[in-house]
Amino acid sequence: MTSTTPADVCIVGGRVFDGRIGTADTAVAIRGERILAIGSDAEIRALAGTDTRIVDAAGGGILPGFVDAHIHAAFAGVERLSCDLTGATTVDETLALIAQAAETTGTEWVTGGGWSHELFPHPTRQQLDAIVPDRPVALSDAGHHTLWVNSRALELAGVDRDTPTPLNGHIHRDDDGEPTGYLNESAAELVGRVVPPATDAEIAAGILNAQEFLWTLGITGWHEAILGEYNGKADCTGAYLATIADGTLRSRTSGALWVPRGTAIGDVPALIERFVALRAENAAAGFDTSTAKAMVDGVPHGETAALLEPYCSHAGSGELHIDAEALEALVVGLDAVGFAMHLHIMGDRGIRVALAAVEAARRTNGTGQRHHFAHLSMVHPDDARRFGPLGITANIQGLWASNDPAVVPMIGEARMRAGYPFRSIADSGAALAMGSDWPVSPADPWLAIHVAVNRTLPGQDGTPSEPLDATQRLTLTEALAAYTSGSAELVLGGGGVLRVGARADVVVSTVDPFAIPTDALIGVGNALTVVAGRIVHESA
Repeated sequence: MTSTTPADVCIVGGRVFDGRIGTADTAVAIRGERILAIGSDAEIRALAGTDTRIVDAAGGGILPGFVDAHIHAAFAGVERLSCDLTGATTVDETLALIAQAAETTGTEWVTGGGWSHELFPHPTRQQLDAIVPDRPVALSDAGHHTLWVNSRALELAGVDRDTPTPLNGHIHRDDDGEPTGYLNESAAELVGRVVPPATDAEIAAGILNAQEFLWTLGITGWHEAILGEYNGKADCTGAYLATIADGTLRSRTSGALWVPRGTAIGDVPALIERFVALRAENAAAGFDTSTAKAMVDGVPHGETAALLEPYCSHAGSGELHIDAEALEALVVGLDAVGFAMHLHIMGDRGIRVALAAVEAARRTNGTGQRHHFAHLSMVHPDDARRFGPLGITANIQGLWASNDPAVVPMIGEARMRAGYPFRSIADSGAALAMGSDWPVSPADPWLAIHVAVNRTLPGQDGTPSEPLDATQRLTLTEALAAYTSGSAELVLGGGGVLRVGARADVVVSTVDPFAIPTDALIGVGNALTVVAGRIVHESA
């Protein structure tokens, strides 16, 4: 604890969670970019000099900075600077924001996104035509699996009644066979391919906008879940390299190279060769891209997740975006050259196929890389027990693990209530990481932690709904560890801990989360954020 070097910052009067467990320590000292000491208030105050900044945590938690293991920060930031619909709570408010964007945007296309399926179960081109009749409009939903477009956008893309439905996609049509302007999955790319892509400069501005916002939530590092062209969005790799090079991106980041939907087994050797070259090029510029991202299936809400049993509304059970044979070749081949797989999986059949692919990689290559499965909305109980033995990390989106009446018509009450089996997966011995999937859902870690621990979110009247299978709850310690050290170890190669000598990414919560009832976690906020020793956010 002794040191002759004064601290730059001393945070006192809190309770230290070190990234794995709660401790009896109450204070942390920082010098430069590193943690100088951890201990009692008296011990840490003794390290202060005349120029030391003393921060009173006022009884709050002192924690490692949160690390978001599955986020689309570049997409989110660009949307925040364009037509951002994520805050709209009514149909009229959404349409007003679109009209405002059309009035204030000088570009030909009106783009952005974040609209809600709860407000627009089936949006139409006519709704957009009434607001913007003479310019193309293309707006992603909050989940970024669907595109809502107007008639002008369909015309420019050449999408009409005779356009064939693409593989793994759906063009919604009216009773006359005309496209309604509602495009799912790969069908969104029919219009997305003609939307002028954002420039590297625009994406860089979006990344920095996102960084500032994430700091307010205590997020000091993240994993960009798609690097590559996706649904008409430009590859954001160049913008990351630029912001790393000029020092404006100060958060720790990594990214996953995008495996296109529909990749066939014959495409795998060339893809692996290209990914190896990209990884080396990006690493030389200080950007870790040693992960490959693939979507195994779609989403239950759009009836595109791959299920073991059919959907309730029809005989179909969804489709794999990459067939089982190609997925196994991808996982085995990329694992052999040092890539971790980051797999989007929502359906229980998708989980089973992906588990078989990882099992083949373990059999062929040995222990191998830390592959992670994200979302995990539907997992057969037998398959939940396989995560630990196969060394698969559960990259969970804790906020989603509550009752979702909107999906019941698609999969039924029983399958909805059996969703997100975090406890079963953790009990299998699997490591846990956590992310938000922002802008698909809010980025606030405390909201996700609240739901992971309580399995419910309060309704608009403040009354919590019935928990979603309360036996699948995580403990507060498990949830905090997943969002700090668990995510950092998975996607940043380590960190997410408060240790002497560690990089000083530190946050202070408004209250000590261990000193309140678990059903009050939703009220916890972020008071202070420190990135590499520098205070970057303080709440009023």
